[in-house]
Amino acid sequence: MLIRLALAWMLGIVVAEQARPATGWLWAGAGASLLAALALHGERRQRMRLAALMLLCATLGGLRYLSTLPTLGPQSVTSLVEQGEVTLTGSVAGEPRRNEEQQRVTLRVETATVAGRTAAYEGQVLVVLPPYPTYGYGDRLQVRGELRRPRPAERPGEFDYRAYLAHRGIFVMLTGPEEAHQMPGRRGLAPLAAVLAFRAHCQAILLRSLPEPQAALAIGVVLGIQSSIPDEVYRTFSITGTSHILVVSGWNFTIVAGMLGALATRLRLGRGATLALALVVMWVYAVFTGASAAVLRAAAMASLAAIARATDRSTEPWHLLFGACWLISLADPHTLWDLGFQLSALATASLFAYGAPVAAWFNQRQPFNWPVMAPVTEALVATFAAQVLTLPLILYTFGNLSLVAPLANVVIVPVVPFAMGLGAITLLGGLVWLPLGQCLAPGAWLPLTWIAEGARLLAAPRWASAQMPPFPLWMLIVWYLLIALHWWRSRFPGEPCPPETSHQAEA
Repeated sequence: MLIRLALAWMLGIVVAEQARPATGWLWAGAGASLLAALALHGERRQRMRLAALMLLCATLGGLRYLSTLPTLGPQSVTSLVEQGEVTLTGSVAGEPRRNEEQQRVTLRVETATVAGRTAAYEGQVLVVLPPYPTYGYGDRLQVRGELRRPRPAERPGEFDYRAYLAHRGIFVMLTGPEEAHQMPGRRGLAPLAAVLAFRAHCQAILLRSLPEPQAALAIGVVLGIQSSIPDEVYRTFSITGTSHILVVSGWNFTIVAGMLGALATRLRLGRGATLALALVVMWVYAVFTGASAAVLRAAAMASLAAIARATDRSTEPWHLLFGACWLISLADPHTLWDLGFQLSALATASLFAYGAPVAAWFNQRQPFNWPVMAPVTEALVATFAAQVLTLPLILYTFGNLSLVAPLANVVIVPVVPFAMGLGAITLLGGLVWLPLGQCLAPGAWLPLTWIAEGARLLAAPRWASAQMPPFPLWMLIVWYLLIALHWWRSRFPGEPCPPETSHQAEA
């Protein structure tokens, strides 16, 4: 039931985003479905009761989405669009996104000056600034330029930058600023600022301990920061279909959970103390690594698994996945439009659904069933199983089909845990004493070099990837419906709905 209710909740969010119904109708639908669910009893009415509960979740999901939409009143910064040059003061909301050429700062506006008159305004503005000097979360800035709306998609099916920013609460951009003036004082949450400052300190230690591009890769796999990765290096990982190793994923949380379990056993902590320690550490780690939607999904799944173990409940993987997606979309419904969240959730679901069938196919064929080929077979199984549900979205969004992805994942992915572990050891040594971290760095340099050079060599041939022609959204939806229908019928012939059990798998 949890899976069906979670699907109904997320479907209600999507429908509300497209239709924008009046909240009165949604409240009426929620009340009617609640009364129907309470009135329907007995075994013969279980399906009708389930339908009423699903309708209740769908309407509540729609109401939750509509409640997050901002009210753009006269004091909203959007009212200053195309009003000429304005001077904005505000604080940096979140961590700026940096690359070699620029830094993108989300400014939470406090005041605006137009034609010599200053007044209080509210809202967020995207400001593109030079890469230096760098700014951080909570810094107060003053910038000058003209406000405009982000560009929409020119044709159906193209990337809609305006919608992308709107789901992040940003409706305007400031054009023309060549610099920002930092102002006295700071804003924001002090604990979050402390975590991000410590993260920047860790990044500096890895940069001083390892050469490039090994340092940038270590920062990506250990700290979850991709901004320091050179564009050319990132392009090679995109071509080889291995960009997923540059971000923090469920694998990181599996390692953290294992370490916490060993620590709790050694300290002989009780269940309550073990659970509290696990939840605190995992969510601090999630914030420390950037708190992206994909990271939050992994943290939520790990947290639900920890709670289930502490309360002697089953950790059924599908329930963990949909429960985590439900919680994340409850906190922020706009997460459903985050591409990283979509790919992360689809990859996890694809492993759950197709991990065992793909593994059985490989285990029936030589040389993949030879014991010596076990690491290669495991990497191939994970690659092909995850691609079933992620590849359609990748082709729709980017149009890039990596022809070397299976080989690249076999060559590179098995080395990632060593790079992650040795990179973390280098960082810990550097935190104690920088020369100690630099002495430990050669151990991490070897797997990081293997990863970087492997991606570079495999991306070198012109045929390493192919650009696919664009296709409409309805074709993507039909594609996923056909995949889902095939899986349901192959796993559960004769059943109208998918059951809520599946084989165990790790994402």
